[in-house]
Amino acid sequence: MEKPPRTLGIAIAIIASVCLFSCLPLLQVVMFVAVRGNLATELVPLETGGTAAFGGCVLNASDERLILQAGLALIFLIIAAVAWRGKPPIIRFVLVAAVLLLSAGNIVLLISTLATPQTLQTGIDSGETVTRSLATMQLLITVLIPLYVVWYMNRGPARAFFRGYYLKEPARTTPAKTTDEITT
Repeated sequence: MEKPPRTLGIAIAIIASVCLFSCLPLLQVVMFVAVRGNLATELVPLETGGTAAFGGCVLNASDERLILQAGLALIFLIIAAVAWRGKPPIIRFVLVAAVLLLSAGNIVLLISTLATPQTLQTGIDSGETVTRSLATMQLLITVLIPLYVVWYMNRGPARAFFRGYYLKEPARTTPAKTTDEITT
């Protein structure tokens, strides 16, 4: 008996979840580290050799948070790589559980971002509108991708792929004829 193939739906589910839970968080970490590095350099040098402006800070970008975000992204990447192989069969449940847990965490963070009012302490900038628009789009995607992953991973082709074999069809039995059918 041949092993069921990885279907397009499984590939889409794994790739979409990797983009959302590994690529996006790792890109955010790289961006924060790059911005932090640029803020540590001279921003406005003077012609006389001094510095007119120096430094800055990135709010909500502590080292612990960045390490946790990168660690979770790498762990999910490993889970997705194992799920791509399809073995062991339990990886289907691990992938779905990881997607649901990371989605729940992301949704809480995104809702808190959208619910936090802009204050003078955090500064007023023109990027606030863009940040809210991006957070709204990310919230929508964070809801849709897990719905697709949970739905598709519970379909027959995905179950067969992760199980490693097709289930045998039950033997078809002919229904017994009733006495009315026999007499006619």
